Amino acid sequence: MRIFDIPNYGKIKIENIIFDVNGTIQFDGIVPTKLKKKIMKLKSYFNIFLISADTRGNLDKVALRLGVKSIRISPSELSEAELKNNELLKLGKEKTVAIGNGNNDYMMIKSAIIGIAILGKEGLASKTLMNSDIAFFNCIDAIHFLMDEKKVLATLRN
Repeated sequence: MRIFDIPNYGKIKIENIIFDVNGTIQFDGIVPTKLKKKIMKLKSYFNIFLISADTRGNLDKVALRLGVKSIRISPSELSEAELKNNELLKLGKEKTVAIGNGNNDYMMIKSAIIGIAILGKEGLASKTLMNSDIAFFNCIDAIHFLMDEKKVLATLRN
């Protein structure tokens, strides 16, 4: 957990980070080694969750390798965006950062205390970008941001 007191934004306590998987931390079925190491460091401060409809069928394997929790969504009557947002709400939107890139991430990005959009190798849906608080080219930069209080304050203060 980390607490940030951001001028004209407020005091926030972050306990959880929920990552979309495909296009956010995994590219062509592979999580880059450097990103794995950064997520390992992040775990000492936050509860980490991976959320996915599991398009590649390896969600549990990736979560196990990283030592984090996985949340598999299965669209039925609700859209993937609604299901992801529901999971964020269960974790507590006031204490959870959401990170994603796809069109199905926009609702959780909008609802989260900090919504981070990733413009990675698989692109970034404009709806997700427009509903984010901040955007990065990759997850490594997003993790650096979350680990550096001065970056958080400088970027989010109003």
